Amino acid sequence: MSLRNFLFRSLVAILCSAAASGASAQSSAGPRIYQVGEIAFSRYAVLERIWVGSWHSAFFLPTRADQEGAIAALQEEAARLGADGIVNLHCLDDSGGLFGEGGHFCYANAIKLK
Repeated sequence: MSLRNFLFRSLVAILCSAAASGASAQSSAGPRIYQVGEIAFSRYAVLERIWVGSWHSAFFLPTRADQEGAIAALQEEAARLGADGIVNLHCLDDSGGLFGEGGHFCYANAIKLK
């Protein structure tokens, strides 16, 4: 095997492993978060309004220490519901509230693509 052939095969192997690890990292992150205007309303169906669609939210909100943790928890809940994505993501910060540390809370719509 020539040196050029060896280098070419090594480069292809490295690129394939990098692409596979990138795809697995993206899939483990949970459902994709779509920005406003990125996806048309006709292309998805809303499965559930996560954490604000029931009477439970009047008494308990699942807060996290930081916004990244709150978004990750929201993505986990959307994945549990079988969602393909998340739209209308809103995050609130209640730290330093009247009754002590509140933390970060995010809510959104879990969607299924058509």
